[in-house]
Amino acid sequence: MKRKTKITLAALSAALVVLSAAPRLVQAEDSQTITLKDDIRTVVLHGDGTALKLTTHEGTTREALLITEDNIGCPLTSSVQADGDQLQISVEKGPMRIGFWCDPDVTLSLPEGLNLEIGLSNLAADIKGSFERVSIRTGQSVIDFDGRAAHFTLEGRRAAVRLNFPRDMPREAVELDVDTILSQVTFNGV
Repeated sequence: MKRKTKITLAALSAALVVLSAAPRLVQAEDSQTITLKDDIRTVVLHGDGTALKLTTHEGTTREALLITEDNIGCPLTSSVQADGDQLQISVEKGPMRIGFWCDPDVTLSLPEGLNLEIGLSNLAADIKGSFERVSIRTGQSVIDFDGRAAHFTLEGRRAAVRLNFPRDMPREAVELDVDTILSQVTFNGV
């Protein structure tokens, strides 16, 4: 191979590495702590496709921690509003997107025992914790759920899921209404 070709290939490889890492190097992060009133029973997360990491915390602290991260070329805005017994969190990608790496991240920590409703266009989620009811509606999703819920519902067009519930959870409390699904559902949790 000629020296010029080797240098060109090395330069292209280096450029691809830099471009693939660039979004992570120029992230913007927004963090907010939300005090939940006693009448809040349901957290509703809706909007555009998102990578979600959601956990619950024990104790009497009635606070939610919301962290959103976006990349240069892929802005994300979030809004939070209390409406009756619901805390509504909306996430939206900005209209000006540059590149193919538009994958904003949302990290959310909630008190145990709340209802959770997720309605995102697409979802990649890691959800762990203890909830009352969980309802997820999305077009395409990849979900790893490890937790407790009195009732769990998943609706969508396509999904790849790994769901792990406690041993004592009734099997009929899990409803999967997905057109095309690849799933692993276990009842091995504590």
